[in-house]
Amino acid sequence: MNGLGGCVRKPPVLKKGETIGIVAPAAAADALAVESAVRVLQQAGYRVCVGESVFRRSGYLAGKDRERLDDLLRMFGDADVRAIFCARGGYGSGRLLPMLVDELEVSDPKIFVGYSDLTFLLTYLAQACDLVTFHGPMISDFQAHPDSVGQLLALLGGDRAGWNLTALSILQPGTAEGVLTGGCLSAVVATLGTDYEVDCSGKVLFLEDVNEKPFRIDRMLTQMRQAGKLEDVVGVMFGEMAGCSADPNESVKVLDVIKSHFASSDYPVVFGIPSGHGGGTSTLPMGARVRLAGQRLTFLESPLSE
Repeated sequence: MNGLGGCVRKPPVLKKGETIGIVAPAAAADALAVESAVRVLQQAGYRVCVGESVFRRSGYLAGKDRERLDDLLRMFGDADVRAIFCARGGYGSGRLLPMLVDELEVSDPKIFVGYSDLTFLLTYLAQACDLVTFHGPMISDFQAHPDSVGQLLALLGGDRAGWNLTALSILQPGTAEGVLTGGCLSAVVATLGTDYEVDCSGKVLFLEDVNEKPFRIDRMLTQMRQAGKLEDVVGVMFGEMAGCSADPNESVKVLDVIKSHFASSDYPVVFGIPSGHGGGTSTLPMGARVRLAGQRLTFLESPLSE
């Protein structure tokens, strides 16, 4: 996957009165959740354009691949749409990648927000299009996590209050600077061996997941290590790992697994950055430079053009 010359492209700050597009590149979305989120965004002062496939169903997907892709292409091609929010994760966005290579042209940088299964698209846009993307709350989160929505909109509006985040604990001390990459661990692992493989070299790697047993986290981290993805990183951050707990009769916890994998690492490793599944209060700019120092994560540059 080749970028456009290595020059980072930042979308403009999102202003009140501008249009936010809603797409569902992955699993089918709940209509009531979407309608509620639309009201929240309108009340916050934005116009909203809902993609045609958002309310469609094709098995567990929000419409057929072609329908979901066309929505995405329309939003990127519509000059009035300044930000694109994903309805929900689940599964399905990775199926669109081969078609995106041939059909997506990001001539106009736009804000793109999502997490979970949208890790496929966040990574593709950051690596292939050199576009800063945002690992942040989706439309399906709006009702349950209003604070995260407020922080997202503030960040996208140019507020710098969200530029400093704190992890819950330090697993390996140290300081590192680099471009941020990663996302949902199971999606990151699914890119390995494909044309869309995550590039971790020289990067600060963020990993999180939900409802995975500790042995599954162990298996995925083992695959990451055997694929050479944990050798050249400059730092690793884990999210809250919500619901990644063992059965009651098992003694190994997910934190034990993570600690064992990074026990001899010579770069900083932290646990508990609140982005993605779980509380998910924070938004992370994928493709932007950050510093990890102890428990503190700091954005070293604006993720938006101002």
